[in-house]
Amino acid sequence: MRCKGGVLPVALAALVGVVVGAALLWVAIQREFISEPRAAAAGRPTSSVPDRALRAVSRESQDAITAAIARVGPAVVNINTLFRPRVRHPIDRMLRDFMGVPVEPFPRAGQGSGIIIDGEGGYVLTNAHVVKGAQQIQVSLADRRRLEAKVVGLDPLSEIAVLQVPGGDLPEASLGSAEALPIGSWVIAIGNPFGFENSVTVGVISARDRQIESPNGVVLQDLLQTDASINPGNSGGALVDLNGNVVGVPTAIIPYAQGMGFAVSIDVAKQVVERLIATGEMPWLGVSHRNLMPREVDALGLAEARGTLVLRVVPGGPAYRAGIRPGDVITQLGEERVADAKALGNAVRAHDAGVTVSAKVVREGREMTLSVTLGAVPSEGFA
Repeated sequence: MRCKGGVLPVALAALVGVVVGAALLWVAIQREFISEPRAAAAGRPTSSVPDRALRAVSRESQDAITAAIARVGPAVVNINTLFRPRVRHPIDRMLRDFMGVPVEPFPRAGQGSGIIIDGEGGYVLTNAHVVKGAQQIQVSLADRRRLEAKVVGLDPLSEIAVLQVPGGDLPEASLGSAEALPIGSWVIAIGNPFGFENSVTVGVISARDRQIESPNGVVLQDLLQTDASINPGNSGGALVDLNGNVVGVPTAIIPYAQGMGFAVSIDVAKQVVERLIATGEMPWLGVSHRNLMPREVDALGLAEARGTLVLRVVPGGPAYRAGIRPGDVITQLGEERVADAKALGNAVRAHDAGVTVSAKVVREGREMTLSVTLGAVPSEGFA
C-alpha cells in the first residue's frame, strides 16, 4: 500500500505537467499563425522581406522567362535525319556495298534540335552526334517551314556541328556567354524532346567546367551542368539565360540520375563554329588529359600547380609524333599559357589544323620545348 501511495502523487504531477505543456504549445502555435495575418492587416511587415518585394521579383522573373522564350523560340529548330540501314554481318555489308543488294528495307531515322545562329547565311548550330553519318538532314522551323540541310563541319571532341540551310529570311538566336553566369543563375532549355517541338523547361546552372565521358569514349570538357530537364531530342537545342541569350548547347544526360543535364558552353561552341565555317575542320592534338591534383605537384617536379596532365597519347597522332608522352605536363601551347585542362582546349582551338606550334612540357621535373604540327580531328578513332 505504501508503494501505491508513493506512485499516485508522482503520476498526478506528471499528468498535470503534460496538460500544462500542451496548453502552452497550443497558445504558441495560435500566436504564430494568427499574429502574422493580423500584422499584415495592420499594415506591418510579417517578415524581413516585404510582401510587395516578393510579388515584384516573382512577376519580373516570369516576364523575363516568357520574353526569353519568345525571343529565342523561333530560332530553335527540329532536325530530322536519315541514316543508312544497320548492317550486322560482313556478308550483308558485302551484298550492300559491292552488289547493290538491299539488306534492310528502310533507313534508320533520327531526331534532334538545333539553333539558327545566322539567318542570312543559313547556319545552324547543333550537336555532332545528332547529324554524324546522316545521309539526309531536314530542318523544321517553328513556322512549319522545312528546309534541306548539309553539314558544314562537325567536331566530335566538343560535340558541336554546323549545318547550312537556304538562308535569307530566317530567325536567328543571340549568342551570349556562360563565363560570367554565377552558379544558381536561371536558365531555360528549349528543344524538341521526343519530337515535341519547342518544349521548354526551366532550371539553374548547377556547376560549370564539368567533364563526362561520352558513349564513344571521348571526354567532353568545359560543360555546364543544369537541372533544367533535358531529354532525348533536346540535344543540340538552346540553353538560354533570362536575357534571351544562348549560353549553352544541351548535349548529354546521366540516364540513372535526376536533375543532371549537361550542355556545351557557348563560349566553346563559338570557337568551334568559327573554325568549322572558315575551314570545315577542327585542329587536333591527340591527347587525353586532366587537371592536376594538389598532391601531384611535388611528385611531378612542378614549381607550381599549373598545367594539364597527359593521361594518354594517340599512337601516330600529332602529340605522339612531337614526342609528348603520358605523364607529361603541358604548360604552354603556342603563345597560350596552359593553366589547366580547359585552357589547353582553348589553346588548340585557337589554331588551324596543319599549323606547327611549340609546346612546353614538364617531364620528371625537367622543362622541354617540343614542336607540334596540329592535325585535323579524324572522323573515327580519335581521343
